[in-house]
Amino acid sequence: MRKKSVYWPKAQVAQYLENDVTPKLNPNDILISNHYSLISQSSEREWFKDDTSHIVLGTTFPFIPGYSSAGYVLQVGNNVTQFKPGDKVIGAPVTGAHSNLVMVPEEDVYNVPENVKLDDAVFYNLGMTAIYSLHVANLKFGQSLAIIGYGVVGKIALQAAQASGAHPIIVMDIAAEQRQAALNQGADYALDPNDEDTLNHVLKAIGGGVDIALDVSGSPQDINQSLTLAKPFGTVVWCTATNTPQKIDYGTLFIKCLTIKGDFVNTNMPLQRQSIREFLWLLSSGKLVAPDHSDTIYTPAGETITTLYQHVLHHDPLKNPLFKWRDNTEH
Repeated sequence: MRKKSVYWPKAQVAQYLENDVTPKLNPNDILISNHYSLISQSSEREWFKDDTSHIVLGTTFPFIPGYSSAGYVLQVGNNVTQFKPGDKVIGAPVTGAHSNLVMVPEEDVYNVPENVKLDDAVFYNLGMTAIYSLHVANLKFGQSLAIIGYGVVGKIALQAAQASGAHPIIVMDIAAEQRQAALNQGADYALDPNDEDTLNHVLKAIGGGVDIALDVSGSPQDINQSLTLAKPFGTVVWCTATNTPQKIDYGTLFIKCLTIKGDFVNTNMPLQRQSIREFLWLLSSGKLVAPDHSDTIYTPAGETITTLYQHVLHHDPLKNPLFKWRDNTEH
């Protein structure tokens, strides 16, 4: 078989790799003929710039990156019972998703509902992060919620929270277009984190703060703002991985008697798998729409790969970039 992949030979170098392979499946493995893979910009930036954060991957350079893939089952190992060749699936490998061939253990493969497009389903890992975070927060019907950062995870968290009956929902983002997008999606408030007067007015109007503050930004300023947004005895969830030392506003945490929860999704695998299935169900039921990517689907090639990852490395704005590995008519 001819394998085509994104390849990181060393830190900050991204290439196109093509070679012949003879896949050898372990008894519980599934080989997926991949159609799409999603660049998860925040995580992949950390892993691309150096290997200090690779502890969660168990690897270092060189390797094939990516952990979100969607396609069709090509082959199954002898012990696989839940899938067969031709099944429409997503696969959740730790690495290696940016390729036309992806090997994944059966327990990390999920059926995609017939009415869900593969290029929507491939957002499942970021969607899972959002839904997992709401589970960790123990969000209940009628509770108020603040979402800090309106990237992909923030957008999915808003929709999932709406489906769960959260109210009111505040979205915080420095970009005016993102705030408007949040209002269009149904957020009750969309605020500039630097506009303290408006923020204080809104917090007063809703009783002094929110029940749950969810930070999906990872920036030191926003992490501390999550403490400000939460009301006394509220819950704060931090769901963005960062190895950068943080200076936490301990006084606010202490005086408000806040509950702080870290949110590394690989800590609780049963909940992670539940959250993936819930994301797919929300897509299938129409309660959630995948982030727009109609004009950001790329055919993998050397120059395209190099350019995209330089943008990722330098924090240049990219709107939901996907690699397309196969034509939709080709299984």
